Amino acid sequence: MLDSSSQSQTEKSVHSRLAGFVGFFTGVGALLAVAVFLPLPSRLQQRGLPPDEALVDTYYLAGATGVVVAIVCYFGLGHETETVDARGVDFPQARSLAGRVSASLAYLPKSLKLGLTKPSLGLGFLASFVARSSSVGISLFIPLFVNARLCDYPAHEVEDVEQHCRQAYVVAAQLSGVSQLSALLFAPVFGYFPSRHGRFHMPLTVATLSGMVGYIAFANMDTSEASPTLFIIVALLGISQIGAIVSSLSLVSSSVLEESLPSKSTDASRSASTEGSAEAMSLLNRRSKDQTHEYLKGTIAGVYSFAGSLAILILTKLGGLLFDHLGSASPFYLLASFNFLLLVAVFGCDALESYQRSD
Repeated sequence: MLDSSSQSQTEKSVHSRLAGFVGFFTGVGALLAVAVFLPLPSRLQQRGLPPDEALVDTYYLAGATGVVVAIVCYFGLGHETETVDARGVDFPQARSLAGRVSASLAYLPKSLKLGLTKPSLGLGFLASFVARSSSVGISLFIPLFVNARLCDYPAHEVEDVEQHCRQAYVVAAQLSGVSQLSALLFAPVFGYFPSRHGRFHMPLTVATLSGMVGYIAFANMDTSEASPTLFIIVALLGISQIGAIVSSLSLVSSSVLEESLPSKSTDASRSASTEGSAEAMSLLNRRSKDQTHEYLKGTIAGVYSFAGSLAILILTKLGGLLFDHLGSASPFYLLASFNFLLLVAVFGCDALESYQRSD
């Protein structure tokens, strides 16, 4: 029979590998966008559609794809058959939609507080912020940066404006594709590495360093044509993005898992009372569940998603303002600063956890 520490390591290994699979399919989705949806408007125009209708039809197809994926997830992920409160007691009112919404709103402050008091969980939220901001940087600001360098010239300085702008489109697609391909290839690596060594912060350190080096180098590169050096740099951006995604998922899931494990005192009490009454066993079960945070899984996932959505809003607005007023390289320096702040948080979390273990 496994003790609690062995069970913890086994379940952490499973969760980190699952996070690697999630990251892998995130890369598959990004490649699908680059290979299918990005060139789709031009392909529809070749079939005789006007440019505006081709773009609208592309959005309809992308939206329809999202609806299909949502339906598959709804039926494929299954549903919990039990609803419990903080003490592990079933409460029927939460089976209704209004009851679930009310419970989620009540648990939201607890999830936020847990993110502030548990370093690894807060680090997972911050990594989600950086991961989603990296997604925006790769999908939005790389094409803008390339276009600004190739198309934003007076007409008399460029012999063929249309050819240069087409070249910008081709270069941007190549760079985005290489970045997402590197993310796809390294997703299983980041998923396997934590489960292999049991240290979640080392992959996150690698991801943040890759992001800092990659974004600063890309901001100073000549993007008039794709080169091997440029491909290496955008590959670093993809590694940084997928590393933050997988590591943040691992951190959040393992943090909830640690809280969900019963304490040694509870195990001892349960073993000592195996010959006791059913009423005593029920009280012990209720006590063990009262010490967990399993009932916060949904709201913790909501806070995790909120951190990523906040990053998208901030980077698109602030990055766009910096792009227009300070220069086309400004958003990449902003992304490098996000990775630097995450790296500082990683070191701080490592130091705090080492201090707590020493006590």
